Amino acid sequence: MYKTSTIVLSPRVRKSPYFDSTIKYGAQAFSVYNHMYMPVSFEGTVEDYKNLLDGVQLWDVGVERQVQIKGPDAEALSQFLTPRNIKKCSRGQAMYAPLLDFKGGFINDPVMLKIDEDCYWFSLADGDALLWVQAIAAGYKFNADIHEPDVSPLQVQGPNSTKLMVKVFGDWVNDLGFYRFKEVNHEGIPMVIARMGYSKELCYEIFLQDHSKGDELWEILWQAGQDLNISAGSPNIILRLEGGILSYLADIDRTNNPYEVGLDRMVDLDQEDDFIGKEALREISLKGPAKKLMGAEIQGDPIKVFNEEHWPVSIDGKTVGSMNALVYSPRLDKNICYTILNIEHAKSGQEIIISSPEKELMATTVDLPWLVRV
Repeated sequence: MYKTSTIVLSPRVRKSPYFDSTIKYGAQAFSVYNHMYMPVSFEGTVEDYKNLLDGVQLWDVGVERQVQIKGPDAEALSQFLTPRNIKKCSRGQAMYAPLLDFKGGFINDPVMLKIDEDCYWFSLADGDALLWVQAIAAGYKFNADIHEPDVSPLQVQGPNSTKLMVKVFGDWVNDLGFYRFKEVNHEGIPMVIARMGYSKELCYEIFLQDHSKGDELWEILWQAGQDLNISAGSPNIILRLEGGILSYLADIDRTNNPYEVGLDRMVDLDQEDDFIGKEALREISLKGPAKKLMGAEIQGDPIKVFNEEHWPVSIDGKTVGSMNALVYSPRLDKNICYTILNIEHAKSGQEIIISSPEKELMATTVDLPWLVRV
């Protein structure tokens, strides 16, 4: 479980449009993410996980703050910011589009939505990437307006999520392709509805475009889900690790590059357009990465704590990497974790020792992910 203490609410930290609804429906613990309050537990990590697998769950992910790039150079700037070839992205489509620095390290790992030919949204992980984008635009003199729009995501997750979305928004939801989205006005509430989310379960993301309608949107979904076993939840570490999904600043940070963490497919070195970090990534591609992200399975009884910092990983008494996130998975009945290891030790089946603050944990490396997308 999470170790928590009292959080004192302050205007210095922003509330999402769904904040009051999360309190109403039982939020027990919050974290601060992107300078906003993010609920992280309702009935408890394991209970929230089981509730999602048995029905449909609403997640307040308003902390995924957006960077909007709009104007004549919107496409050119968006392409310069990411190693993905965004020319392959059509209007109404989204793609994972990491933002990298000039050495190839992660600045952020957002999802990009192509709203129009001259308008892109980057849905951010934790970090002040808006400032990075504005600085790049100014420094390289791109003709585009960069700001944070009035957009607040709400995720709908779980096996009954399509049933709920169809019930509320209509049969067209059945035809919405993966990483595709549609602009909708429902009962006077403007939004973008996308077929994607932060787990490998069946999921949707609703990008509310009027913050004053947050509790109203939540209540519409909540009431419609009464016969679908609806519950409130939050981005769940068990679901994340099972599916091999990364959390920026928890699992990876600016010291990591895409080749180290299994995201080399996101780097298009053959495209004609230049992008930040292109030459650095080309060199890494030729030499190979120095480290690699691996899964690992830890022996012993179910682990009921979360690591507050990265724990050292050793082989034969020598430190060879770190363990960055761990959790017990009920459906796998295993303690699973992410490790980043020196490349010479990053192979499946490697026996490692993870040094927790209390004791040494025996573990064996495995390839990611444990579960594939529904």
